[in-house]
Amino acid sequence: MGEEVPKESQTIAAVRSARLAEKISLTKSGFNITRAWWNNTISEALGLIAVLFLNLYLVYPFFGTASPDVVFSGPVVPLIAKVIEYFGVPLQYSMQIVNIIFFLLFPFSFYFFVKKITGRKLISMLSVLMVSLPFYPFGEVRAKAALLGIESSHMATLAIIPLALYGLLNFARDGKILDLVIASISAGVVALISPFGFLTFSILAAVTAFSEVLLGRGRLKLIRLIAVLVFAGGLNSFWYNPVFFYWMITGPIGEDVRLMISRLIPISFFMLPIFGSFGFLFFDRKPDLQSLFMASFFTIAFATIVIAGGGFFPENPSRYAPEFGISLAFLLGVVVVKFTDYLKSSKGRLFAHFFIVLSILFSFVAIIFGRDNLIKTQTNVLGMWTGVEKGEIWIAKDKFRGASQVLGYVITVISLSTLAFLGVKVNKVDAAQ
Repeated sequence: MGEEVPKESQTIAAVRSARLAEKISLTKSGFNITRAWWNNTISEALGLIAVLFLNLYLVYPFFGTASPDVVFSGPVVPLIAKVIEYFGVPLQYSMQIVNIIFFLLFPFSFYFFVKKITGRKLISMLSVLMVSLPFYPFGEVRAKAALLGIESSHMATLAIIPLALYGLLNFARDGKILDLVIASISAGVVALISPFGFLTFSILAAVTAFSEVLLGRGRLKLIRLIAVLVFAGGLNSFWYNPVFFYWMITGPIGEDVRLMISRLIPISFFMLPIFGSFGFLFFDRKPDLQSLFMASFFTIAFATIVIAGGGFFPENPSRYAPEFGISLAFLLGVVVVKFTDYLKSSKGRLFAHFFIVLSILFSFVAIIFGRDNLIKTQTNVLGMWTGVEKGEIWIAKDKFRGASQVLGYVITVISLSTLAFLGVKVNKVDAAQ
């Protein structure tokens, strides 16, 4: 008789692994982990409240001012402004209120996104403080673009993009339908606010997905990224219907995009293998370095566009400066905390804590005394405007009605129904288990 082949759970390696896991569990249960006094929910809430007041302090001079006369490619910002106008606020002032709201929301969405990646509140708080600094390329760029310039829609997307990336990151890792819904709807809202904002989201999403691919199960995670983009496009089809979207790519509006692709393809044959090899060499299956990878590649990508992107990427390279500042703040937050960890082991905890406190105090002081940098450039908005001025994309979109518009609505309904069906089905499976 042949020997009976043991099951996988009966092998020596499996038994040893189970015993080791049991010993580790018992050992952990014997420890009482005491967090530092500042590492708790109350301290985190107080820190976020402080961030809110600092950003309120920055934009306070713009309270009661009118928004510059800008054009819109999507309906979200004008729609919110119209709701505020209903309460008796003139439209140009309600637009500025919307700009301020999105400006104040950004630090919070950015904080929780960084916290999700790093798992450390200190990195998140430092990153948020640095991105709020009223200097180039940090808070100054965002404030001037949103409250003084013509980039208010683009700046509004920055408050939503971290939420979309948060959902994308969770969905890539766990595949939960709720995260798919969050990522798809958030990405869709970004596109409805500003198509340019969706372009920058796509760059960030690509880096985020690549960082997850390096940690394993790459094919599955790429499929999940594609699923998010497909559902985001489906949810937006009522606005960007397929016929109009095809016209945008092949028509005059898509000329810059086509030119970008034609120029980037030859360069990609040289650059992608270098970046890919670098990523796999230093970060492959190293989850503790994911935050450093993402912060570094975010910064490299947008620094390259800002410095040498003229002629390669759509629009003026300076339009990407806010994303560069956000990426750089993220990178600085990671580097400062990693350096602090090094100081703890080499110089002692007291010296490391002193360095962190000094960094936080410096950020607070710089924000408080640097606000004049924004006030100096504040100008009054000339003229009055009573209607929403549509941009080139919006005007072109209005021409695609009839069958193409109906098709777009049908696709949106199908996308919503599919997400709802998946959600209900998953809930039933979970309930049955």
